Amino acid sequence: MSDLNSLRKKIDSIDNTIVNILNERARVSLDIGAAKKKQDQQDGNTEPVEVFRPGREQEIYKKLTNLNAGPLNDDALQAIFREIMSASLALQKEVSIAYLGPPGTFSHQAAYNRFGDSVAYVPQKQIDAVFQAVENGQTTYGLVPYENSTFGSVVETLDYLVHTSVRVRAETYLTVHQSLLSNSKLEDITKVYSHPQGIGQTQGWLSSHIPNARRITVKSTAEAAEKAALETGAAAVCSEICAELYGLEVIARNIEDRSANTTRFLVIGNASDSPTHDDHTLIRFTVDHRQPGALCDGLKVFKDYSLNLFKIDSRPSGQRPWHFVFFVECSGHCENEDMKKAILDLEQFCLDVVVIGSFPNQRPE
Repeated sequence: MSDLNSLRKKIDSIDNTIVNILNERARVSLDIGAAKKKQDQQDGNTEPVEVFRPGREQEIYKKLTNLNAGPLNDDALQAIFREIMSASLALQKEVSIAYLGPPGTFSHQAAYNRFGDSVAYVPQKQIDAVFQAVENGQTTYGLVPYENSTFGSVVETLDYLVHTSVRVRAETYLTVHQSLLSNSKLEDITKVYSHPQGIGQTQGWLSSHIPNARRITVKSTAEAAEKAALETGAAAVCSEICAELYGLEVIARNIEDRSANTTRFLVIGNASDSPTHDDHTLIRFTVDHRQPGALCDGLKVFKDYSLNLFKIDSRPSGQRPWHFVFFVECSGHCENEDMKKAILDLEQFCLDVVVIGSFPNQRPE
């Protein structure tokens, strides 16, 4: 018993030290915030101070991994520091995050995983509203789904990126496990609600187990759970978290067609972060479709400057039929000299060239 008491006293002493060090770190964080404001005033910058620095955050996480000798694993240590950095953000500035709600969506989970418990989360009814919340200054940042490893690009996000003025500031990834929730038995389910991505990621399972059930798309997976909770014979494809939130039973777990099912989200704000040594840049442009080879000439620019292409999309521009906006994601940062030169060259072959944002590459290995 004496050994146990001694160990508990040691824990108490360590806790006291941790509290003092955390508060010391917090005071330094406040000093950093004050220094940012002073520097911006000297530079004549009237834009709001950016407190979320994804490049710096990534640098800290890498350092923690190198320093960590256990017994805590890297994920546990990063979860602890996520909350430390979340609290630091909130000390410097009141931070709010718009996301596709209601609570319980995968967007909600991804936002929470990225920003922690000390910021405010503001659910929106649709993806457009997330962009508008940032554009109108109602929230500091927004988080939108961009693509899924199983079902591809999220067209609602691409369609708003056609004309928005916001900038991509960061990316984040969430491994997505879909569940079938209902208050009816599997054999009694006649309709299934989900976001189009939820339906798309589980097509094989649904066709195999409830082939005759109607598939109905809604704005979010949490909205699907809300509807399923109110209707007999209805089910929702969504996260298991929604079972407790909306009073549903878990009929089946992990029904996604691919076990490595992952969704990529973009963090949007009013400006991109500073360059790191490993960035991606998202660019949109149009071409004169009457000019043979216009798109090919534009894409060759990226090769000429050794900028690797990671993703190419196109969406209708809305200007006239069969006129498209192209989205290209490439290596590099828009403040780098090679990228600046590439964009100037791109403007010789393409129209309406816009850099939507540059951000640290955080693609999982």
